[in-house]
Amino acid sequence: MHNTYWIFLVMVVFTVASPGPGVLMTLDNAIAGGWRAAMHGVLGLAIGAAVMAGLSAAGIGLLVRSSPTLFLLLKYCGVGYLFYLAYKAWRRAPAPPGGNGADATAGEAQRGGGGRGRLLRGALLQTSNPKALLFFLSVLPQVANGAGPAQQQVPLALAIATYCMVLIAIHGLYAGLAASARTWLSRPGSVRALSRLSALVFCAFGVTMLSLKF
Repeated sequence: MHNTYWIFLVMVVFTVASPGPGVLMTLDNAIAGGWRAAMHGVLGLAIGAAVMAGLSAAGIGLLVRSSPTLFLLLKYCGVGYLFYLAYKAWRRAPAPPGGNGADATAGEAQRGGGGRGRLLRGALLQTSNPKALLFFLSVLPQVANGAGPAQQQVPLALAIATYCMVLIAIHGLYAGLAASARTWLSRPGSVRALSRLSALVFCAFGVTMLSLKF
């Protein structure tokens, strides 16, 4: 089990750390509202990952994989949600000049729906991402209970918990780095430019997801 677990851990680290919609959302939230605000979204991503992994283990993922219609529905929901995030990012208004940090943070929280809103958006982003489903369908059966010799298996609960903890740790680091540069990045001109860039990147992820196939 030990060797299998460490191999799985390395795969999770590289998967979670690689650029994607979740990383972009974390950076975007950190720049807009600071580290604490971003971590609400990160928690949502972790919850969404746990849900996806659980559904995959329960056989729902295989059902989606075997049904082109269900997979297309999931894919188009994910693409539509990415385009919605792009729209929201494009329309984000810079904080009013002269406001203090607390006022700016409170205003941003109100516009973004606060911590619950960010948590929900993170969970929706993760559960509507077919790439996450593909990862859990291709990796979990290779390492979790029910695949391979018993001594090489990793308990399913441990595998899911590891993925979620790695996600929280790595995204927390990303959020901290982005939040440390928030003073400069929160200038009206920088906010406008970053909002436009975030919108374009979300659109690019959406277009890329359109070509995703099982």
